[in-house]
Amino acid sequence: MFELIDLYSFAFSAPALIEHHGFTVRDVGAITAATGIGSFLGAFAGGWAAGRFGRKPALVACLVLFSAPSLINAAVSAPEGFLVLRFLTGIGYQGMTVVGAVLLTELVPGRVRGRAIAWVITIAGVGPTLLAWLAFALVPNFDWGWRALFILGGLGLVLVVPFLRHLPESPRWLESRGNLARADSIMNDIEEAVRAAGHTIAPLPAPAPAKSATSTPVDNRGSGIRALFREGYGRRFLVACALWTVGVVAYFGFTGWLSTLLKLQGYDLGQSTLITAVVTTVGLLGFFASTVVIDRWQRKYSLAVVGTVLGVVALLFTAGSSTAYVLAIGCVLQVLFQLVVPLTQTYSAEVFPTRFRSIGSGWASASARVGNIVGAFAITAILDHWGIPAVFYFIAALMFILAMVMASLGESTSGSLERSDEQADSESAVPVGGN
Repeated sequence: MFELIDLYSFAFSAPALIEHHGFTVRDVGAITAATGIGSFLGAFAGGWAAGRFGRKPALVACLVLFSAPSLINAAVSAPEGFLVLRFLTGIGYQGMTVVGAVLLTELVPGRVRGRAIAWVITIAGVGPTLLAWLAFALVPNFDWGWRALFILGGLGLVLVVPFLRHLPESPRWLESRGNLARADSIMNDIEEAVRAAGHTIAPLPAPAPAKSATSTPVDNRGSGIRALFREGYGRRFLVACALWTVGVVAYFGFTGWLSTLLKLQGYDLGQSTLITAVVTTVGLLGFFASTVVIDRWQRKYSLAVVGTVLGVVALLFTAGSSTAYVLAIGCVLQVLFQLVVPLTQTYSAEVFPTRFRSIGSGWASASARVGNIVGAFAITAILDHWGIPAVFYFIAALMFILAMVMASLGESTSGSLERSDEQADSESAVPVGGN
């Protein structure tokens, strides 16, 4: 929740910074790009750290790294300060996105994994919704109102102690590092908690004999990106990169720029923040919808269908200019974008085996941040030369590309991570099973 608050805080603050502190559209684009650079490094560093030091310590480090700069950001009002602090915040929150998805994927059974990730993201969606209404209440009415948004994001620091005390390390990661005793101890704790909660009557079955090579320590040199390609996961990695890159650029082209686009279209500060708050709130329906549909069909086909519909709706956004029309189509776009988020997170984690999960997901997410840096400058140039409608043509084109890539090249993911761990065949092989 706090990670998403930090993700959206600048988007809701930008109109006030333009009005009260002389920020230009180019400043907004440059700060957005700096955040993208930080996100790139965070996705890479988070994935690497989770594979090297463990999922739990990497998650805690990322939490501190995105929360502390956000608190400091509340005291800054110059573009240069924003560049530095949003860069640091980007490292932390994107690292947490990668590590959190990997840890949850490895702790939750396949039959409910999609729903678990969708529910976590749905609950997290409360963050930007709360932020949107706080922005509506404070930003148009107080010169300092935007500062409160960054303070709220920085309050994530209160989670450090609960994380350290109660969050389990991934037994799968411990096994992959050869730490079988600790992995077994954590599994015993999990099983005891299941028994104590009354979720099983019969004794739990004995573990199946280990068939995966991950039962022995893995050399770091054999779990990097070159090993990923060498062992036949290259196409999956490239498709995951395309999914993240195209999806993130389109997503932030709308959600990250909506308040600014409304301001440029002639809406005053109060109107733009109100419309953005309503669109963000309605967008929660996309998260709730994902909890229902995410485990019903293969992720690749769901992504292809939703991507196509998103492209069509983005085109429809340019067909009207009344406030009611803008609000209605904006809400539909936000719902669809939020539906894509859990699908992307789940697909990119499931498609890799444990040995490559954090590095593959991290690099794929990092590639999206490179795209987002370019996308920030691209949208700035599009606005300067062709105006607001062209931004939505750009978003529509990206979503059509995403749909085609997933439909034609995406892998069918399996609910069994053990099957992924044991599979070491060529790129042409497809994991069997459902979600």
